[in-house]
Amino acid sequence: MSNPPPARGRRKADAGLLIVLVVAVVSGALCYALKGPEVFWAVLGDDLWLLLAIAPKVLAGVLLAGLLTVLLPREQVARWMGSRSGFKGLALASLAGALLPGGPMMTFPLAVALGTAGADIGTATAFVTGWALLSVNRTLVWEMSFFDNDFVLLRYAICLLLPLLLGWLARLLFGRIKGLAEEQGGAE
Repeated sequence: MSNPPPARGRRKADAGLLIVLVVAVVSGALCYALKGPEVFWAVLGDDLWLLLAIAPKVLAGVLLAGLLTVLLPREQVARWMGSRSGFKGLALASLAGALLPGGPMMTFPLAVALGTAGADIGTATAFVTGWALLSVNRTLVWEMSFFDNDFVLLRYAICLLLPLLLGWLARLLFGRIKGLAEEQGGAE
């Protein structure tokens, strides 16, 4: 059985993008005014090379996330990672985030894809937090290369329950906010 593609509504202006654009334009103008056109154009050239280097990774992450929204069975994702999945869903999302190799260009599109496929805000929070705090790849390759093993294990142990806690808090707060919004809508 195939899943229908997710409904695409009209998108609102992205406030985060607008903020970044304003900061970039102001920073560029300040760089040009304070450091001169040579520095401004050199920095802009370096930034364009960086953009060309990361564009394929961003494209791959977004493409994978888009395909997963169609390929993942929504009912199963909702059952395993939806609002009624309890701590089992939060633990699964935390583990998936911890095991995911890759950076934010893979993690954030996948978190969005999971949400589109039926996961709730709590599991998306646990997934991203699991990746940020418990990344097995980063821990083994980087942390254990630089730090004493006792420090790494202590840091990991301290962080172990945080994705579950933050996922649960996200569910709790989102449920309260959603309930308040529904009350406000019903009162009018």
